[in-house]
Amino acid sequence: MFKPLIATAFAVCLMLHAAYAQDAKAIPDLKGTWEGNGEMHHRLHGHVKHDTKISNLVVLSQEGRVIHGTIDWANKKAPGKDEFSGVIDKDGVTLYMAGHVEGIRIGKLDGPNDLTLYILVPGGANPRAGFADYKRVK
Repeated sequence: MFKPLIATAFAVCLMLHAAYAQDAKAIPDLKGTWEGNGEMHHRLHGHVKHDTKISNLVVLSQEGRVIHGTIDWANKKAPGKDEFSGVIDKDGVTLYMAGHVEGIRIGKLDGPNDLTLYILVPGGANPRAGFADYKRVK
């Protein structure tokens, strides 16, 4: 009588564990260097499209879902570099990053080595918005 009950309880535990494992998203490791290109609209420079590498994103440290790093852009009209702090959403795909000097970046991981960031820099000397597609440098 107890053997079927124990077997049933064991099976239920296995199914619950499997269901939990499906819901839990692995935290991606973003540390390293990423190169990107994209399109922007600058108040000062209008529409700018970059078909070649224009930006380097370097994730210097990661603790769980929280990241820190630098981003630089080689736009000849508006070059710059900034540090950022960011967080990976619970979904394991969406990214939120705040520049230490300017700008907000919201993005999505498109794969383990691909991500897209949407850049918003309101106000200041050169407000702008755009996107950049990044590939991890191996």
